[in-house]
Amino acid sequence: MKPVSYSRVTSVLAIVRHDAGRIWRAGVLHVGVSNFFTRFTSLAQRILLARILGAENIGHIAIVTAILSLIRLPAGVGTFTVVNKLVAENANDARAQKEVIGTSIYINLVTSLLIGVVSWLVLSRTAWVNDPIANRLLRILVIFLPLMIFSEVFRNALMGRRRMQTVAKLDVLLSLVSILVVIPMAYAWSLNGWFANQILVILLGCGLLAWNVRDILSLKWNVAIGKKVAVIGSFAFLGQLVGTLILQFDTLSVGNILGPAEAGIYNTAALVAQQMLVVPGAILTAVFPVVAQNRNNPQGLKQRYWELFRKIGVLMLGLSLFMWLICPWFFNLFGRDFGPSVGPFRILLLGTIARSLYVLDNTYLDALGRTDITFASGLFAALCTILLNLTFIPVWGISGAAWATTLSIFLSLALRQLAVYYFIFHKHAVR
Repeated sequence: MKPVSYSRVTSVLAIVRHDAGRIWRAGVLHVGVSNFFTRFTSLAQRILLARILGAENIGHIAIVTAILSLIRLPAGVGTFTVVNKLVAENANDARAQKEVIGTSIYINLVTSLLIGVVSWLVLSRTAWVNDPIANRLLRILVIFLPLMIFSEVFRNALMGRRRMQTVAKLDVLLSLVSILVVIPMAYAWSLNGWFANQILVILLGCGLLAWNVRDILSLKWNVAIGKKVAVIGSFAFLGQLVGTLILQFDTLSVGNILGPAEAGIYNTAALVAQQMLVVPGAILTAVFPVVAQNRNNPQGLKQRYWELFRKIGVLMLGLSLFMWLICPWFFNLFGRDFGPSVGPFRILLLGTIARSLYVLDNTYLDALGRTDITFASGLFAALCTILLNLTFIPVWGISGAAWATTLSIFLSLALRQLAVYYFIFHKHAVR
């Protein structure tokens, strides 16, 4: 066997050091660590709250959280993607960035107030939420809906300015405040203590994010930006709705067809598989503004895309192989009942590799203003997910759900890559 030369080893190490430096400067490590920390503290908070509040109150919290996430989607109308994109494109133009922020604030003030009023009326006059306690809490929380949406606008403005380290620090800080405050408040005032903590985090988060974008914070309106927000943001909003359907339909189908126990086993496997996307997600969060800033450099965009495609693919392949080996031991941590999660998890690992590349395509399409393609291909993915799950689950159970989700991701990835190659690299049809 031919020995490996010293110069080749040195070259590989130089490439690794170069990539590590790029990752550090872009804030990828900071975003990745903050995402891990946020997820960990959220899980720890849920465990502690379950011990303090009991199953019934945790049920109220779950309903409030789920419904609120649905309400926030139309209130944001896809503005956040556009803010990130336009702020990044105008990196050296503070005046243009102010107009992006101001226009977004006006649009989201109208949409959040409208959705808030409609939600309050629906909650007050219908049985949409049958849980009276959750209903009462939601009617109060929708009052703070504009602040929740403004927080996302400010957060995406920071990401568009490539201030990833600031975003990471704020996420960690808010996670710490939440878990340190909510436990004594819940212990003292039960569910009302949890609810008061939610309002505190909303107010504190919006205030801190606004402070960090104060130099471009304004109420300037720009008609052209408003039109861009309407066109690009509407498709981004529809894409987010479709994405939510893709992530939840398999678990919902398992629950409806097979029962709650099987849904719990399958959903545990699916959630662990989704957690693995934190690593490529952190990388692509930092890549988004870079892509937007280089929208007029098609050759550079293409070169960077294939570089990311190779490196993210290799990274996720290695991580998936590692998880394939240790997953029997890992799922024992959840308890003996979750041993059957290993089978569907190993199937979903194949989809996880494809999903990381799918997110890469999303990043390019959204950063270059082609949220219409994101939505169209996402709609195709949703249809595949629905049809395959309804076909496979009655025959193969939770393994059928895993295969349905994995196959739909691969089919959607193929379609989305064709769209990226044709519309972005071949025709350079960016917005």
